[in-house]
Amino acid sequence: MQQIGVQGFRFLMALLLVGISTTSAHAYLDPGTGSIILQLLLGGVAGVALAGKLYWHKFLSLIGAGGKVEMNEQQRAKGGMGADERGR
Repeated sequence: MQQIGVQGFRFLMALLLVGISTTSAHAYLDPGTGSIILQLLLGGVAGVALAGKLYWHKFLSLIGAGGKVEMNEQQRAKGGMGADERGR
């Protein structure tokens, strides 16, 4: 009780009282609402997947398992990889 304080406890109790005393709204949800919810979920999954991919590659490069191709002396003299090493 001392950690959250008296004001925090009062706020929590007021929030609990309001949450218990509400009645159902009987609101209408049209088909467009379901489409928006589906887009929100799919967009969130895509965002999490992209962020995971980016941070996964950063993590792999941090531990040294990035799979980088080392250049030999001739490639360094040319200024990088040749066309065959780039996948062309």
